[in-house]
Amino acid sequence: MSHELDRKLLSVHIFLDLFKMQTSLPMNYKKAKKTQDKRVCELAKKAYELPFYRERFEEAGVTPDDIKEAKDLAKLPLLTKDELREWMKSEDEKGGYDVWYHDRTSGSTGNPLMLLISPREKAYNMANWFRVMLLCGYNPFFGKTMSPVSTHSQSGQQKTILQKFGILRREFLDNSKSDKEIIEHINSYKPDFLYTNKSTLLKIALYSKNNNMPVHKPKCFCPTGEKLDDSSKKLLREVFGDGLIDSYGTTETGAVLTRFNESEPYVTNTDSFAVNVYGDDGELSDEGTIVITPLYCTDLPIINYVIGDRVKGHYENGELVIDEIEGRLNDYIRHSDGSVTTYFDINKMLGEFDDVVQIRFIQKSYSLVKVQCVKNIDKNTPKGEIENYLSAELNKKFKENMELEFEWMDSIPPDENGKLRVIVCEV
Repeated sequence: MSHELDRKLLSVHIFLDLFKMQTSLPMNYKKAKKTQDKRVCELAKKAYELPFYRERFEEAGVTPDDIKEAKDLAKLPLLTKDELREWMKSEDEKGGYDVWYHDRTSGSTGNPLMLLISPREKAYNMANWFRVMLLCGYNPFFGKTMSPVSTHSQSGQQKTILQKFGILRREFLDNSKSDKEIIEHINSYKPDFLYTNKSTLLKIALYSKNNNMPVHKPKCFCPTGEKLDDSSKKLLREVFGDGLIDSYGTTETGAVLTRFNESEPYVTNTDSFAVNVYGDDGELSDEGTIVITPLYCTDLPIINYVIGDRVKGHYENGELVIDEIEGRLNDYIRHSDGSVTTYFDINKMLGEFDDVVQIRFIQKSYSLVKVQCVKNIDKNTPKGEIENYLSAELNKKFKENMELEFEWMDSIPPDENGKLRVIVCEV
C-alpha cells in the first residue's frame, strides 16, 4: 500500500491497530512478550538494510541473527538525540518524504528535533495513545477529549469526518488564553479526558485554588511533557479530582509507560516497545538510565534511544517493571566533593509537606540554593516558620550543609521552553 493511501486511511489504520492491542488490565504479559520478541527480530532485520544501522551493527560485531529479544538490543550502540536529529535531517534532505509526517519535539534541550514518521506508523502511534485511554477506563471513541492545539504535530489538530458523528470528539485548549478563559472553556465543554502539558495544568490549578473558581473534574486527566513531582500531584488532585494518569513517553517514541494507581508500578506497553535500563557501569540493570526502542518504527527505526531520564525498577518473573521515574525535572543539586542530591532524595519529603503547593530549587553555587515557593492559601503557617522547617529538613537530605535563599511567588513560571523543572543547577 502506498504512503499516500495510508495517509488517506489514517483513521481506518488507527481502528485496526487498536483492535490488535491489549486494552484491558491486567495485561497478558506472556502474549505481549511473544509479540515483542517477534517484533524485535523483525525490527533488527529491517534496520540492518539501512546504511545508518548497518554501520552500527558492524561496529558492534552484531548481525540480526544475534537479536532475539529486548535485552539483546543492548548489543547495539545507544542512540542519542543529536545522532537521531542529524540522521533525520540527512534523510529529509534526500527527499521522498513529502507525504510523511514531519513532527517536531518541543526543543526542551534547546534544539528541536524534526522527526520523519510514515503515515502507517503515525496511525500506530495514535492508536497506542488511544490504548492508554482505554486502559484507564475512558472510551476515546464516544467520550469527549480536550487537548492543546499542537504546534509540533501535523496531525495533532485536524478534525475528522468521524467527529461529525460523535466519534473521537475533541476540543482544543488555547494555552495563549488567560487562566480564567481556559477554565471557562473547560467548564463549558466538560471533557471526560483532559490532557495538556504539566505547566499549563499547574497554572490552571493555582488560579482555580487562589481565586475560588472551581474547574470541571474530568474522569481522567493527564499532564504531559514532564514528570510530576509529588507536590504537583497533590495540587492537581485537589483541583481536578482523582482521575490523574501518569503517562511517560516522548514525541519520538509515543506513550511507553503508564501509571494508573500511585501505589502500583508503571504498566509497560510491552507489545509495542522494548525498554531496557542501563546502570552507571553501562550494563543492563534495574536502576539507572532508561533506553527505549519503539518496535512499531521499522521504516526509519529508533533503536536504543537515550532520553536522559533515570528510573528505578525491579525484575518480576523475568520482566523489567518500572517503579519510579525521575524524569526531565531537573539537573541535580551538585556538591563540592563531586556527589549529588537527586530529585529522588527530596521528593518524598516535599510530597508530605502541605504548606507549599509549588517549589523549585535553583542552585547558584556549591553553598547557595535559591528556593522559589508558592504558599498553600489554605494553611496559616507563617512563611518564616516554613522557611525554617524546609531549611532544616532539606539540609538533612543534602550531602553537605547549604544556605537556602527563599523567594515567595504567586506562581512559578515555566522555563523558556515551556517546561517546569523542579531542580535547576547553575553550577
